[in-house]
Amino acid sequence: MNTVLELVLSHPVYAGALFCVALLIVRYALGRLLQKTVKSFPRKYPSDANKKKTFFYHVAIVGAGPAGSTAGYYLAKKGWNCLLLEKKKFPRDKYCGDAVCKTAIEILIDMGVYQQLLEEKKAHVADNGGLCSPGGLSYVGRSKEMLGEIPAAIACKRINLDNAIAMAAKRAGVHLRENCSVSKAVFDKKQGLWTISLEGVGITYKARVLVCADGAPSTLGRSLGLVKTPPGGTCSRSYVEPGTHKFKADGVVFYNRGLLPGYAALFRHHGDELNYCVYIIPGNPKVTNDDLPHWHEYLKTKDPNISRALGKNFKIERMKAASLRLGGEPVSYSDHVILVGDAAGMIDPMTGEGIHHAMDGGKIAANFLDEALLHGNYDNDMMKIYHERWMKQFGHDFVWSNWICKLLYRFPILLDAATAAVSRKGDKFLARWADIMTGRVPKIHLLKPEFVIVITFELFKLIGKRLVGIKPKSD
Repeated sequence: MNTVLELVLSHPVYAGALFCVALLIVRYALGRLLQKTVKSFPRKYPSDANKKKTFFYHVAIVGAGPAGSTAGYYLAKKGWNCLLLEKKKFPRDKYCGDAVCKTAIEILIDMGVYQQLLEEKKAHVADNGGLCSPGGLSYVGRSKEMLGEIPAAIACKRINLDNAIAMAAKRAGVHLRENCSVSKAVFDKKQGLWTISLEGVGITYKARVLVCADGAPSTLGRSLGLVKTPPGGTCSRSYVEPGTHKFKADGVVFYNRGLLPGYAALFRHHGDELNYCVYIIPGNPKVTNDDLPHWHEYLKTKDPNISRALGKNFKIERMKAASLRLGGEPVSYSDHVILVGDAAGMIDPMTGEGIHHAMDGGKIAANFLDEALLHGNYDNDMMKIYHERWMKQFGHDFVWSNWICKLLYRFPILLDAATAAVSRKGDKFLARWADIMTGRVPKIHLLKPEFVIVITFELFKLIGKRLVGIKPKSD
C-alpha cells in the first residue's frame, strides 16, 4: 500500500489529480457544513449575493414608519439595494401615545439617532411615572437612577421619531421615495420579481422581495390576501398646551373601570407639553371602537384622577384617532413577501403599544432577509422562518396579553391589588412590572412567586377591607 502511495505521489500528474480530488472533497464538506449552519431550502433563483446588481431592488419596503425604516436601515447596512416607499412627505405625523420603550431606545442608539433627538429637544426622558387603578389606588415612582444610561421610556412625537428613523435609513443607503402611494404590486412567479406600481405617475419598480409595512389598515397586505380582518382596536391623541395643566409626572396610565381592558394615559413631552391619549382594547362587550370620541371627552373631565391631573384650565387640541391591529397576524408571510410592524399586528393587545415591537420586528426582518437573499430562496416555507422568529421573540407573549385582558375586564380588583403591590414594594418592583408590561420580559413572569405572592397578599387585604367597608387609601 505504501509503495503504491509513494508511486502516486512521486508522479506529478497523479499527485496533481489526487490533490484536485482532495480539494473537491473538502469543498463539498465545507458546503454541507455551511448549509447546516443556516436553515435554508433548495434555491429556486440565482443567489443575490452579488450586492452590486442594480437592475432591480433586492427589497422593496412599502411604508416608512418605524418598522419599515428600521428594516431598510439594517438591510442597507448589510449592503443590499433597498427601496423604501412612503406615501407622504417627511416630516409627517402619526397619531399615537408617543411612548417609546426601552427595546426601541436600544435600536435608536444603535442607529445613531437617540442622542440626536435628545440634543434637538425632540424627546423627553421619562423618569417618574406609574399607574392609577380602577379603584383609585395610585403609585408614581422614579426609574432613571435604577436603570442607568438607558431609560425605561421616552416621549417622542411621531412627527419627529418617524422622520429621524427614515432619515437614518436614507443615510445608510436606502433609496427613500416620498409622496409615493402604491397602487398595486404584482408578482411574476417565473422571474421571481415583484412589480410595484405607483399611483398617478406611471412609475414602476421591480424587487426580489416585498415588505408590507403600511400600517394597521395595511391596504397592500389586504390586496395581496395576507391581511384578512380589519384592525381590532383604536386610540386617540390630543396635545395639552404647556403651563395650562397640573400634571407633575412624566407618564401615568389611568385605568377606568368602565373602559377596561382599555385605558387612558398622560405622557410629558419636552417643554411641559402633554400627550393625552385613550386606548380602546378589545375585550369589553360594552365598548366599541365607535365609542372612542365619547371616552376621550368623558375621561378628561369626569374621571376624578385624570381631571385632577389636568386641572380646570387646561387647553387641549381636538381629538385625533388611529386604528390598532393587535395581537399578531396568524400568517405574516408568503412567497417573496412579508408583513412587518402594525401591518403584521405587532401591537400588544394588553397595552396597545407597538413602536418597540415594530422596530424589533423590522430588525428581525432585515436579519432574516439578509440570509434569504444570500441563499436565493424566498418561497413560502423559507419566509415562514421570519414569522417563527418574531413570534418567538415577542409574538407568543400576545396570547398571555389576551388572557390578562379578559381577567382584568372581569376582575378589575386585580389591577387594584397590583397597584397596591407596586406601592408597597417601591421603584424596583415598578421597574420589573414595567419590563413585563412593555414586553421585554414575557408576561408569564407574572406567575413567578415575586409577583404572585405579593399581589395575592394585597388582593386578600383589599377584599377584607371591602368586606368591612374600609376604603383603601391612594398614595
